[in-house]
Amino acid sequence: YFGTVVPDPDAGNGGSSIIFGRPSYQNRVAGQVGKHRGVPDVSMSGACSGQVETYQSFPGQPKGWYAACGTSESTPLFAGIVALADQRAGRHLGLLNPSLYRLAAHHAAGIVDVTRGTTTVEFTRKGKLITIHGAKARTGYDEASGVGTVNGAKLVRELAGA
Repeated sequence: YFGTVVPDPDAGNGGSSIIFGRPSYQNRVAGQVGKHRGVPDVSMSGACSGQVETYQSFPGQPKGWYAACGTSESTPLFAGIVALADQRAGRHLGLLNPSLYRLAAHHAAGIVDVTRGTTTVEFTRKGKLITIHGAKARTGYDEASGVGTVNGAKLVRELAGA
């Protein structure tokens, strides 16, 4: 939200796991994540100010079109990119995390570094301004955007060729 005051706060955040150790594919970012698993790996569109319409037909809710944002928006977007990469490669690509970090380390065009912004969110509750400080984006891996966001068309080609 980049400092915007909103009535209902929504923001992503990252950090290091207190349970899981750092996987080997994060060795290059050990300076940022330490000995623990860092999240996120990548970031995608998910802002509730730019929602997408999705058709929902699961039990417990009337069938129809609903606005979605956050993980409900970004996960299907990334899944679609992965499905296209699998199709182009002619096989299931499996665990992508090592490839994402390798591509980022080589400044591949499919990984776009996010260098500005923050996951800090401000909102007013009962007349009082509340600020929850989050992670800041910067060059390279960070806990706001991971290795960055993606250029889907280029990432499909890069993953399929990996």
